[in-house]
Amino acid sequence: MNASRVIGLGTAAAETKLVPGAAHSAVDPQESRPSEPWFCTRSPEQAMDVRGAAFYPHRLRLLGSTKGFALKQRVSHIGPITVGDTVYETDVAVEFDDNRANYHVLIPLSGRLESRYRGQSLTSTPALASIYRPDADMAATWWPGGSRHLAVKMDQATVDRALEALIHGSLGSPVEFDPSLPLKAGAAQEWVRLLLLVHRQLENPDSMIGNSLVLAPLVESLIHGFLLVADHPYRESLDSPAEPGRSAAVGDAMAIIEAGPHLPLTTSQLAMQCHVSVRSLQEGFRRHLGMSPMAYLREVRLRRAHSELRSADPSHTTVAAVAHRWGFTHLGRFATAHKHMYGETPHQALRSANSTQRKPLAS
Repeated sequence: MNASRVIGLGTAAAETKLVPGAAHSAVDPQESRPSEPWFCTRSPEQAMDVRGAAFYPHRLRLLGSTKGFALKQRVSHIGPITVGDTVYETDVAVEFDDNRANYHVLIPLSGRLESRYRGQSLTSTPALASIYRPDADMAATWWPGGSRHLAVKMDQATVDRALEALIHGSLGSPVEFDPSLPLKAGAAQEWVRLLLLVHRQLENPDSMIGNSLVLAPLVESLIHGFLLVADHPYRESLDSPAEPGRSAAVGDAMAIIEAGPHLPLTTSQLAMQCHVSVRSLQEGFRRHLGMSPMAYLREVRLRRAHSELRSADPSHTTVAAVAHRWGFTHLGRFATAHKHMYGETPHQALRSANSTQRKPLAS
C-alpha cells in the first residue's frame, strides 16, 4: 500500500469530466430538485469540495495511488433529505467534523466500508447499513476503491419533529439510534427501495415528485419509514397499538382536508392541527372510516379531479394535466381509481364535459 496523502479543507480549481450545476446552493426543506448529473473528477481537492458541499466539510486521505484516484457521484435532494450515490476509484479514508446538523445513513450498494463512530468500529455491507448521530465523531477509516455507497443525509430537526409527532411528546436530545441497521428484513429493504426509486425518478427534470402535493407526504413516508425500521429507544412505543383518536379529532381532520385538498397536507400536519398524535389520528381514521388520513385525502382529491374533468373544456384540458394538478403521478392508477369510483374512465368524464356544461349535474 502506498503512503497516504491527506487533503485538507479548501477550494481547488480542478479538472472535471462533468460538473453539476448549482451543486453548492442550500436546499429548501419544502422543495425537491432534479438529480444532479453524474459528477466525475480525478482531482482529490475537487472531489472533497463538491462532496463536502452536498454533505459535510471533511478531510480526505488517499490510501492508494493518486494516479488511480477518481470520484463518481450523483446527488438528489428530496426536501430535507439528501441522497448521494458515490464511488471512489481508489481506497480512501474520510474524517468529518462533529458539528453536523443531520442524521446520516450509509448504505453499501456494493462492496463495504469500515468506519469509526463514538469510539467503536463499524463495518457496513449490503446487508448491514450504518447510522450516525449528528453530535458524535464519525470517520470512514477505509472506503475501498470501486465500492458503491448510498449516503443519506436527513435534517435532524425534521426527523426529531416527526418522531415527536408520532409519540406525542418532546425529545431532549438527538435520537440514540442503534448504529447498525440490518437490511435483510422486508421493511428495511422496502425503505431502501423507496429511497432508490425517488433518487432515480428525480433524474427526470419533469418528475412529478417536485409537485408539493406529492413531495410532502413522500418526505413524511421516508422519514416515518426510517423511524420504523431503525432501532432506537422509542421503537417499542411506535410498535405498540395506539389509542384511537376521538371522533371529534377525526371530524376536524376531515374538515381540514375537505377545505384544502389542494394543499400539501401530511398526517403530521393534520395531527398537530387536531391536537393528537400521528398514530392516534391514524388509528381513529381506521376505526371510524376504515382508511388512513392520506387515503381519505386521495379520495377527496379524486372527487375534485372528477369534478374538474366533468366541467372542463376537452379542447383545452387533458386528463394528465388534471391528474397531476391533484397530485396523481401515475396515470394508470388514477384511471383505475376513477373508474372504480365513478364507473367511467377519466377520458370518458372529460369527453362528457361538453354535455355536462350544457346540462349541469344536480347538486
